[in-house]
Amino acid sequence: MQIAAVVLAAGAAKRFGSDKRLHPVNGQPLLARTLAVYRTALDDVAVVARPGEAAIAALARAAGCRFVEAPEARHGQSRSLAAGVAATRTVDGLVIGLGDMPFVASATVGALAAALTRQPQFIVQPTHRGRAGNPVAFPAIHFDALTRLTGDAGAKGLIAAAADVLRLPTDDANILRDVDTPADIRHPHPRARGRRRRASVLAWR
Repeated sequence: MQIAAVVLAAGAAKRFGSDKRLHPVNGQPLLARTLAVYRTALDDVAVVARPGEAAIAALARAAGCRFVEAPEARHGQSRSLAAGVAATRTVDGLVIGLGDMPFVASATVGALAAALTRQPQFIVQPTHRGRAGNPVAFPAIHFDALTRLTGDAGAKGLIAAAADVLRLPTDDANILRDVDTPADIRHPHPRARGRRRRASVLAWR
């Protein structure tokens, strides 16, 4: 199977106070660190952002990734997701992740792709100690449904309604850790430690 990745990075990041995608994490922009995770595991990675974002387009190219504009990004994260899927739908499966999760292990991305290759009829979602997180791998049979999503809940409803979801246990606690504020770069968000944060591909805030 040919597996690619779509990294969603079209959010406004209002709670961060600045463009968190360009905020330094260990000497490199946060989004660049996220993309390096996916590029280590997969050859084909697409980054989805709002139209006209030259800095993000340049960052994507420097990371060896495709840049995809989401003209309807203002209508919710689902439309960014739809744009990413539409631009990459010739592949057999997609690992869909969030640009503000730079601490996910590349081995986790690789494990999701491998699981999807072994069982291509399943949506594959990682779990850590019973809690579901991101990224999530989708086979091509769900691409049409993904392109029809609307609103800001991403693929949450699609995953909840699907009968073919494979939960993949992992030791990677960072599938539950995103960056909402500068403090989250230094320390995991307390909600990631204490309770379930994200049940599926949710809004990139």
